[in-house]
Amino acid sequence: MSAPVVAAQETSRITPCQTFEGHAEWISGVIHLPGGERIMTCSSDGSLRVWNMKSGEQIGDKWQDGENPVRMIALSPDGKTVVSGSRDGAVRLWDIDTGKVIAKWVGHTEGIGSVCWSRNGQRVLSGSYDGTAREWDVEKGETALGPIETGYQLVWAAIYSPDMTMIATAGGDLPLPGFSSEYPIKIWDAKTGELVTTLNGHTMFCLAWTMDRKTLISGSYYSDHSIRTWSTKTWKHIAVLEGHTDHVFSIAISSNGRILASASSDNTVRLWNLETSQPISSHLHHADKVISLSFSADGKQLTTACYDKNAYLWDVSAILKEAGLEDLLLDKRDKSTINVTRRPVQPIKVLNRVPQGFFDGSPVSNRAHRSARDSNDTPSHQRLFQWARDLFSGVPHGRGSAAADVPYAKGKRRNASARERRKPIMTNATASSSRPPNSNTTLQSSGAAQVQSQGAVSTSTAPPVAANTAPSTNPHVIIKHAGRWTRFWLFICCTSSEYTDGHH
Repeated sequence: MSAPVVAAQETSRITPCQTFEGHAEWISGVIHLPGGERIMTCSSDGSLRVWNMKSGEQIGDKWQDGENPVRMIALSPDGKTVVSGSRDGAVRLWDIDTGKVIAKWVGHTEGIGSVCWSRNGQRVLSGSYDGTAREWDVEKGETALGPIETGYQLVWAAIYSPDMTMIATAGGDLPLPGFSSEYPIKIWDAKTGELVTTLNGHTMFCLAWTMDRKTLISGSYYSDHSIRTWSTKTWKHIAVLEGHTDHVFSIAISSNGRILASASSDNTVRLWNLETSQPISSHLHHADKVISLSFSADGKQLTTACYDKNAYLWDVSAILKEAGLEDLLLDKRDKSTINVTRRPVQPIKVLNRVPQGFFDGSPVSNRAHRSARDSNDTPSHQRLFQWARDLFSGVPHGRGSAAADVPYAKGKRRNASARERRKPIMTNATASSSRPPNSNTTLQSSGAAQVQSQGAVSTSTAPPVAANTAPSTNPHVIIKHAGRWTRFWLFICCTSSEYTDGHH
């Protein structure tokens, strides 16, 4: 009875869609290269190799600088440079186009266990088996911060927070029979190298930080072999992801922050839904320990590095589709956590029509009575600046005509707030004008006047401004006592949405 069950389990296993063979020793690191068609691996055989993802074939010759095993690689943010850490304690920069070493940084006294780029590409962080972490200035090629004495015998992971304000480290000692000591995760100030806090729990081997900076994720080396998520606000653990039965060597987060992949010495890789902390589908089985893994830029593919000297490519999109969770590939992150979104500023439209009499006593009043043809043929902003030029030119004032109702934009009415904003300005402007009132300008018509604009009827209810005569019932306001400078600037400053062709 057991044979059919085993057969059914075997047939249900997820298989890789590509295998990369060629390294002489176990593969310790893997990354995806720009363009979505190549991957790179590093190995204990001392080489870096580039592979075609579709064919599985190696591209070009292997990259090598000496015989020292290469423990870890990382791609720069601009995709032009790869940093590697080797057992000889050196940190090397490789040109992605030539495959040659362009810089070699020496400072650590033991092998490198971790390398990480800063988000701006100006710094590289390295963690070493000498128990220290160092920050390197990429341009100068020298230590910018450190060495940070972590308190571990071996630093297994050292990573930046996404905003580069903090550094998280994980490490421990060489395992001994009956080993039970625990080494906390340590958080450091990235500017000063001072210890900020410690996260007590099981000894952790690998770390990953979510792009929203809210969560730190760790994989356990000893003890329960769990994966834990930590709040970076309270520094308390949020959830425990259980399932692996041996050391968790590597973890990676998809670019949209919704999927976690974990690699273990239990010969499996597991996918997790970070929103529910639940596993996705069945395990990705390997022939030996899985040392490292990397998501493609779109999160649809995953490459794993195995102790069997091979690397494997997995179709994550197919796995999610089979599990009915293909929506996990969508990016639902709040972009405001990365970029500040600003409301577009709408351009201010210049008035197409100005109430007659507004510029009474100035050359503008003469131009206000141009023919309809001229008014329609000349753009409104050109008319405005012509008025301003005439106003400042010192031409003798013309005499304004009587006030007339002027239509507003289609479908727009003056609102109460607009009236209240204008009323005190107009009154003060009249009182503070240095010019005497123009006695030839009068208020005409009484009661509310209706006018038709573009097929719509609007009624102006703005109260009149008191003059040196009996109160008028004309609903329109004419500033007849203000000087020409005052009238011009009132016209500019009081432009509002009621006058702008139906747009705000």
